[in-house]
Amino acid sequence: MLLVASLAASPAWAQTDMSAGMSLPVRVNLALRVIDIVKIAETSGETAASLEYTARWRDPTLAFDPIKFGSARRDFTGDDAAKEIDRIWTPDISLENRISDPRAQTTALSIFADGRVVLIQRFDADFRITVDLSAFPFDRQMLTFPFVSQRHSTDEVIFVVDDRDRELSSYGERLTASDWTATSLRFAVETFYGWNARPFMRTKAVLTVERAWPRYFLRIFVPFVAVLTVSLFILWTPRGTISDTIGITYSALLALAALSFTFEASFPGSMSVNSPIAFMISLGYFYLIFVLLVDLVLESGRLPGATRNPALTGELRAYARYALPAIFTTVCVCTILRSLS
Repeated sequence: MLLVASLAASPAWAQTDMSAGMSLPVRVNLALRVIDIVKIAETSGETAASLEYTARWRDPTLAFDPIKFGSARRDFTGDDAAKEIDRIWTPDISLENRISDPRAQTTALSIFADGRVVLIQRFDADFRITVDLSAFPFDRQMLTFPFVSQRHSTDEVIFVVDDRDRELSSYGERLTASDWTATSLRFAVETFYGWNARPFMRTKAVLTVERAWPRYFLRIFVPFVAVLTVSLFILWTPRGTISDTIGITYSALLALAALSFTFEASFPGSMSVNSPIAFMISLGYFYLIFVLLVDLVLESGRLPGATRNPALTGELRAYARYALPAIFTTVCVCTILRSLS
């Protein structure tokens, strides 16, 4: 199905048959420059990107005498490149996950005297991606751009990514999608079966981007901590100052629920998976209720052993004031560190 979709989205270039002088399979070198990532839409699983790929192969039938021609290379750009591509054979490369026509596209073609061909194409388009929000907001996403030869199986065309291709490949250090930072670009080559169960080759360029989580600190963690400070008031404030601890805790639980809905509305999908913030909010419900129960038991005067040891209640409260917030904070910090690793 992906191959059919990529065929439908391919440029309307005429297809020239492979010449008899070409040895099979033709080795096509691929390099990719990720110029910019404009946006990443987590909910729809789409990204808008500006890409430039370089394809290199050899066609002996295109060799020419550089002395007669006056140059060892022939260069074509724009419409001239499109006309020349219609005239010669090309591996007909496409991106499987492209879901829109390019908003802008530039093509350059170079043919060398020894028959080497270099095709460079730059375009801006939308692509389908797989998003994993299980570590939100400390997540990293793998933006995959799979290249395939639409009409040629592995008997005719194979993709190669060598050291030179890796040197030519790069990614932008500063992205338009300001909440993200690109960290690495790697390639993987695999085989899949297409028309009539024929094997085709796919080259995946995988760009790893990390979310700039400090940008979410004020929007997520400050409100979360502010709600949970209710537990400190319950544990530390004398009973004569606060009389309705049950009502205060109930209000804090409602505020935590409202915070969860707000996060889901602002960052769709973040609360639907077991992300760190979703786990911490779920743990926060239990923590607030547990603090309330501890406070009620200590204030009830029915603590076992309290009649024989009048200082027991005070000692337990002093211990709970430090132990309960410390345990909750430690669990939250460990959850965050686990997501960052």
